[in-house]
Amino acid sequence: MPRPTGEEGHVLLDTIWAHFAVHHRWPSFDVIDRKLYASGQKYEEAVQQLCPALLRGLDPDISRVPQGTQELPLTIAGAANCTGAGSAIRVFLGMVRTAATIEPHFQPTQPDEQPMLMPVDMKGEPGTDPKLLTKETMFAAAELGVHEPCFRGGGNNGEELNWSLRFDRGIRPFADVQRLEDYWQIREQVIGPARTEADNRPFSNRLPEFIVAPTPTPTPAAPVSVAEVPETMSVTCVLHPLIMEVAAERFSSGFYYDAVRSAFQAVEFRVQTLVGVREVGEKLMGIALGKPGPMITVTRSTGTSLDSEQTGMQFLFKGAMGALRNPRMHGPDEKDARDEAEEMLVIASFLMRRLDLEDERRKAAAGS
Repeated sequence: MPRPTGEEGHVLLDTIWAHFAVHHRWPSFDVIDRKLYASGQKYEEAVQQLCPALLRGLDPDISRVPQGTQELPLTIAGAANCTGAGSAIRVFLGMVRTAATIEPHFQPTQPDEQPMLMPVDMKGEPGTDPKLLTKETMFAAAELGVHEPCFRGGGNNGEELNWSLRFDRGIRPFADVQRLEDYWQIREQVIGPARTEADNRPFSNRLPEFIVAPTPTPTPAAPVSVAEVPETMSVTCVLHPLIMEVAAERFSSGFYYDAVRSAFQAVEFRVQTLVGVREVGEKLMGIALGKPGPMITVTRSTGTSLDSEQTGMQFLFKGAMGALRNPRMHGPDEKDARDEAEEMLVIASFLMRRLDLEDERRKAAAGS
């Protein structure tokens, strides 16, 4: 399993975990940066001793310093290197085994419904010490598991320590895991060698691996006068970290259709988590962004344009689900051209960044 390459990296992981253990939410970059600086260390030096397999959500090029409010969440491997995280890891493994037991017997009651693991399901898990199944430990385990490839997202409420984890047939390879090392070996087989290599490559001051850049317009074959040359523009876009996390490896392997599907699923899961409902697709977006008062804020306008922007954003999210997510969820499994897939991933990235506004609003309200 991956480990920090130096002591400063260990300190960074421990500092993040210590904050999470007290506050039941991942610390922001500003919080960790100040704590490290106060102890005589630098974030820029410590993070170069880590890799994406230990710390999620960072730009591969760490010269791009995170925004102050950006959370720094650990992976399950990152937590394994922290003091005091052993109980949460053991409960996480119990969650994996329990979900694998539930999955074969799940009977959906509506289209697109996935099986869901909740706190009540853990009470009878035979392989986990009942003394470990406290609300705090289960919540921590669920937070570590929500982005693991054995699960398909989930929701949480840090104030009440409630959580849920979704899963599907992808849980099956992990059915009998007892040790974290065994889980990690299966995990690497599931995600494949390309993503495993990328996840284990240390952060460094380099360009990000996944940049969407449309191919420039080719030079016309026949000479034309300067006045007749059409004006062209090439745009480079660094995708939102949550979109890169689910789409980069698929895209780089040529699975453009699957990359787009995964990207819009990630948007959908995040909206489900923010509003705390189990609906999917266009109906979910109508609930989250509908009038008279949307449940989440994805608008920037403050004046007379606010109503128009709210309506437009609702239709934009609903349209993305109907036109881009649904055809890739329900088949047939067709091909996406690379250029068009790039453009759709940019749309997913834009939607994800607008959801950041709601996260920032909630954090500001919690801190006031």
